[in-house]
Amino acid sequence: MQEMLMQDVDVSTQRLVADLLTPQPGNYFLDALDVPTVPELGIPALYILGEDDRALPRPGAEFAARLGLEPVMVPGTHEGMLTHPDEVATAILSR
Repeated sequence: MQEMLMQDVDVSTQRLVADLLTPQPGNYFLDALDVPTVPELGIPALYILGEDDRALPRPGAEFAARLGLEPVMVPGTHEGMLTHPDEVATAILSR
């Protein structure tokens, strides 16, 4: 599991991050949403997606679409805020 989140870093870093994680239920990824889309709420939002993210159970674009958003692609994996912080920050600030 630890390599799925950050396959672009060394094993010791993968282990460190994996040890800090808290398990979370996965059904919310697949259950139907009973909420308005983000654009309907009028809340500025981005769905930032790592180009090499392999941790999601489905393509990230599907999850973004469920929220009414287009994914903003950044280099990196699922933990891009740790492995590619400058690129993630640039994506956030450019919108």
